Amino acid sequence: MDGQEIELKLGVAPEDLMGSALRSCFSPQGCVQPRTRRLSSIYFDTPDFALAAAGVSLRVRDVETGHVQTVKTAGTAASGLFVRPEWEIDLSSPQVDIDHLRSTGLDIFGDDGLIGRLEPIFSTIIEREIYVLGCSGGEEGPEWEIEVALDRGHVAAGGLSEPICEIELELRKGKADRLFTLARRVLDSVAARPLVASKSDRGYRLAAGRINQPLKAKAPYLDPGLNTAEAFQAIARSCLDHLLINEQCLLSTGNGEAIHQMRVALRRLRSAIKVFRPVIDSPQLEEAKADIRWLLNHLGPARDAEVFLAEIIDPVLERHPNNPGLNALRAHWQGDRDTKMSQAIDAVRSRRFAVLVLKLGEWVEVGDWLGPRPRRRLEAPITDFALARMGKSVRKLTESARTSLSRLSPEEQHQVRIRCKQVRYAGEFFASLVPRKHMKVYLAELAELQEVLGNLNDIAVAGPKLSGRHMSGNKAKAAGLVAGWHQARRAALLEEAEKAWKRWRACPLPWDE
Repeated sequence: MDGQEIELKLGVAPEDLMGSALRSCFSPQGCVQPRTRRLSSIYFDTPDFALAAAGVSLRVRDVETGHVQTVKTAGTAASGLFVRPEWEIDLSSPQVDIDHLRSTGLDIFGDDGLIGRLEPIFSTIIEREIYVLGCSGGEEGPEWEIEVALDRGHVAAGGLSEPICEIELELRKGKADRLFTLARRVLDSVAARPLVASKSDRGYRLAAGRINQPLKAKAPYLDPGLNTAEAFQAIARSCLDHLLINEQCLLSTGNGEAIHQMRVALRRLRSAIKVFRPVIDSPQLEEAKADIRWLLNHLGPARDAEVFLAEIIDPVLERHPNNPGLNALRAHWQGDRDTKMSQAIDAVRSRRFAVLVLKLGEWVEVGDWLGPRPRRRLEAPITDFALARMGKSVRKLTESARTSLSRLSPEEQHQVRIRCKQVRYAGEFFASLVPRKHMKVYLAELAELQEVLGNLNDIAVAGPKLSGRHMSGNKAKAAGLVAGWHQARRAALLEEAEKAWKRWRACPLPWDE
């Protein structure tokens, strides 16, 4: 490996990128005279995107002296911070250098058939303004150096294009906390936001026709050789990555599914914190939890309104499409949904959202939980820690359900559902540490149980809405019809939940295999 790229990305409006307020962030930082470059790059892959599937990108870029070929692996990203291995070589022509690909040692480049199928997939053209900030050490503090790149241009694929307007802060010397300090200064000066989508990410989505679509969570791969601290960081980064990818979708399209995925990302992060609390507990932890709570509180009402329409009103309306009361009822709750969605988008667009996400990323990467204190538990192998915590989560879940789900109150059933989520998220986090086939079945059965309990909870939560004082006339009659239709489902759902519970309980624990 030639090196490891550590950079933090911020998205910004074109007028702010070109303005003096942004440049004032760099002037007191030992900045050398900025220089400008035009960067024209072509990204290569197979027609079925085999490199992307393996988490690898291959780029050939035109530079003043010729061409540069760069290979990067996916690495990790969180709150705009990227940590990625990379390999570079100078080229005399824009053709891909096969020997360099093989010299990386990456398994995928050992496949001659794959190499023979490489072709251009998308391109980028960027106008880049570069500042180098730093301190040589001594009385002014430790030596550090950051390269700031102000990038404006576009990515193009298959006749489509998307603008690029972003700030890259690349750490060349020193500690990562310097990146976050500079990023906070930028956020204080202009309306910037953390970004996790790289230029290659955007190019692939454009080439695949998936630009600005909501994305589900991807479980991080945990190498069994990781220690506990490294594993927590990998998991937390994946959660923040999931959050910010869907933030971009929400702000671009207003897609309600993006809100759902953002909530999932935050709940996964909250579950990770709960699992790892014995080793990450610190004064800043409570601040991190409060930040997550603020974010969830501003996303929750919009998602709840969306679920109420899709899961409670619409199934009945589909069976009685000409019922005037049902149509009036739906129009009423559609207005409620639209208002709450607008409020959620305003919260996500706010400066506070951007600051909180950056703050969470800083806590994950350089927070006080990593500070000078006994580190024995942080440096312990993740496998031992993970299996012990999984066992504890499962015991809490089984205790909460007692002997029968059907005998629990709706509130108690909801608590069982929450514990199901926590066990499922933990299982997904640690899935790479146990035999895959065993964990896959275990998590699939758990997901089915969670789904049925979710349906029961939707019915329980809908009751007060359908019996509210604002219901009158034919809307009140329609609300009664909806409530009765869903109450008639409860017995069958409870029976289904009992069966799902028994199936899951019959699964062997994957970590005991």
